[in-house]
Amino acid sequence: MLKFKQIDLPIRPISKPRPRSFMGQKRPYNPPQYKSWLKEAKVHLKEQWKLEPLTKVHRLDIFFRGAEMGDLDNKSGSVMDAAKNILWTDDSVKVIPHLNLSFKKVKIKDSHIIIQITWEVDDD
Repeated sequence: MLKFKQIDLPIRPISKPRPRSFMGQKRPYNPPQYKSWLKEAKVHLKEQWKLEPLTKVHRLDIFFRGAEMGDLDNKSGSVMDAAKNILWTDDSVKVIPHLNLSFKKVKIKDSHIIIQITWEVDDD
């Protein structure tokens, strides 16, 4: 049997940045703005998802509604980072084999992200 949940993140979509590093620094780091966005997104996700992280997602749809255009793969990367270990255990194709993305330009005040997740459960 398939189960479905829609999650609305009331935050603006942002693109996942390329990790940065300084000379002599061994580990790359993410900009503070991205870290802050991830923290806020995780709070909203945890408020709306009370199940254990899924090990297999049947279908994932992400609808971005925002003012800034950009690459959908980078926008999805930010959601994948935020939701890992909350909605799903990993964002590999083994866990999420079907991913659909869409973007619609809206005013800044109307920006948000809709995540629709479908997964299979065993009938008991």
